[in-house]
Amino acid sequence: MANRESRESPFRLFAVEQRVLAQNVDGKVIDIGGMDSKNGQFCACMDSGDIKTEPKRSAELALKALAGELSFDYLDGLFTSGREAEVSGRLQDYPSIEFELDESGP
Repeated sequence: MANRESRESPFRLFAVEQRVLAQNVDGKVIDIGGMDSKNGQFCACMDSGDIKTEPKRSAELALKALAGELSFDYLDGLFTSGREAEVSGRLQDYPSIEFELDESGP
């Protein structure tokens, strides 16, 4: 049996106006996608790739569905290549979720 190190890395997703922002454990915030709202339904979609959620009843549920589609390597790569997003106001005032992704090592 291989000996693998595994640890959880916390992230947050925010629905800010019509955008999806992600925040890592270091506090860096990047813009990763869009949040569409139509007839009381919310869909989150990534700017890069083909990841899009089915319509949900709230922004939080759409963010939760989006988080379920993300891997640590994918999201960490976006933080490495993306520049910090500028946000007016307090992020805590927007719909958000906190989640963890498994960071596996050899």
